[in-house]
Amino acid sequence: MDSRTGTISSLLAMREQGNDTFTPFSGEREVHIWTQTLPIREDQLQTAAAMDFDAMTLEEHERMARISTTSRLQAHCWMISRVFLRRVLAQYMQLQPRDIRFEYGTSGKPYLVGGPQFSLSHTNGLCVLAVTSTNNELGVDVEWVRPLLREQAIIQRFLTEEERDHVLEAICSGEESSSLLWKVLTSKEAWIKASGQSLCGQWRNLNTVQAIRNHEHVLEWAGQKYMLQSLKMGKYYSASLCVRGREIPLICWMNMDNDIQSYEGVGI
Repeated sequence: MDSRTGTISSLLAMREQGNDTFTPFSGEREVHIWTQTLPIREDQLQTAAAMDFDAMTLEEHERMARISTTSRLQAHCWMISRVFLRRVLAQYMQLQPRDIRFEYGTSGKPYLVGGPQFSLSHTNGLCVLAVTSTNNELGVDVEWVRPLLREQAIIQRFLTEEERDHVLEAICSGEESSSLLWKVLTSKEAWIKASGQSLCGQWRNLNTVQAIRNHEHVLEWAGQKYMLQSLKMGKYYSASLCVRGREIPLICWMNMDNDIQSYEGVGI
């Protein structure tokens, strides 16, 4: 099985075999993390093109066509991410993937009426989906770790004073700056998503240092508490999860063949 379409292929197999054993949540406060690899070169698009297009709506096909006019690779990555999202959520809602109907908030963030809270993020080669068992909003963000152009300008523009000091101290002690800076940026983006985008524009006021130092931390903004923690996605990626509320959720890493790959508590 091609690793770049393995997640969706496993979901298709479950559906074709009439596998009804999928149990969404155990009753605990959980966040399920699903991952889907994406093509990173055009010579990988043949496998991607063989995927099931039936899960997408007419509007989604039209959007893919528009993206294709500028980049076939980006169009196929968007398509794989969308099919992945639909097929995973269909398992929770006991619907056909095409029957999933997304609504959109004032900020453009998608949500499901009568379905679980979820957050999707994708970057070069990887797509990550977080689904929670509670009604608390959440946000996930993943980024491919790479050197940043105008790194100092980004540090000055988007980081709080404490975050800037933390990053600069690490650089002075010999640590690689890109991975730490991406950790700060993904933490902020996940926090903004969990706020329902209400914190958009507050980049320089959102201080994530304690969460980064402790791997997880309760943060507060305007009387609302958030649990922010990092996710391990391998050395090439930086990822963060933020859930509204002060309770630490149980993180479940999902495996398409066996439902749940592993469980992790605090200190991810």
